[in-house]
Amino acid sequence: MTPVNAIDFIPHEKPMVFIDHILEVGDNFAIVELFITPELMFCEEYGLPTWTSIELMAQTVSLYAGSQGQKLGQTPKIGFLLGTRKLILPVAYFELGKIVKIKVERQYLHEGLGQFSCEILYEAHTIQAMLSVYEPVEASESKFGNI
Repeated sequence: MTPVNAIDFIPHEKPMVFIDHILEVGDNFAIVELFITPELMFCEEYGLPTWTSIELMAQTVSLYAGSQGQKLGQTPKIGFLLGTRKLILPVAYFELGKIVKIKVERQYLHEGLGQFSCEILYEAHTIQAMLSVYEPVEASESKFGNI
């Protein structure tokens, strides 16, 4: 089986890509991994700051959306992070040489507006948050026609 490159599913380019391996993508979820290396954008002496967690989660949501779009013959689309709730960061850094696993699960999706339950598994820690996202519907797909 040929490995699937995460960048094929998200509208990002290096160095702003934080997903190494796609572990699994289903109808309502995606699970990915990231190996913490000094080459990562925002990486510091001690590792990747955990304040990047929201971006790790958002890119995993983007990967999920891109994989669903690919089933329909669509290319990855730009989406927008509207906000997050309940994000608590128990450590300051993801240490160099460690692996983080990111899981997202769709809770709600209607006309481009969605909410995802997200978690990052790192060592003995679990970082959780709810992300609200929006992917604009293109004019050709709009039920209102060209406005």
